[in-house]
Amino acid sequence: MHMKSISKRNKYIYWDNTYVWEEYANLALNSIIQTTKIEKISNNHRINVYLVDQVEIKKLNYKFLNKNYPTDVLSFNYYNGWKNGIPPDILEIFPDEENKDELGEIFISVPIILKQAEENNHSFAKEMSTMAIHGTLHLLGYNHEKKNEEKIMFSKTEKIIKLLNLDT
Repeated sequence: MHMKSISKRNKYIYWDNTYVWEEYANLALNSIIQTTKIEKISNNHRINVYLVDQVEIKKLNYKFLNKNYPTDVLSFNYYNGWKNGIPPDILEIFPDEENKDELGEIFISVPIILKQAEENNHSFAKEMSTMAIHGTLHLLGYNHEKKNEEKIMFSKTEKIIKLLNLDT
């Protein structure tokens, strides 16, 4: 498989070159950069993002989360201990990860985002950006397991969407 990529400020977006996804990659890239800027995260931290199809995201969802269905976004944090945008005192890298400057990886399923945009009556740009922001917030230790955590995460997402002028 040959990959295309774009990058800026240590954020890298990759996709299979059989797809014409440059526009989608740029949306994701700008959303992630805006999120890390708002959260005051150093550009030294690298984030790798992969735009994938439904087959690929289903495989990943099953392999890592034991869920045998496709999903919209998956985030894999390389560090233990980030909580609500604050790194731990000592960065403890997960076993098998080598690069201390990498925050983690995000996988976004473009076909699912296209479908969700239609179902939610949003523009594709808003839906793609929402998922890129959501994935980045997960890498920074935000969660939505509890109601109060969900409120924080979703309000941060909405704030960034507004800054990107995509709140339509």
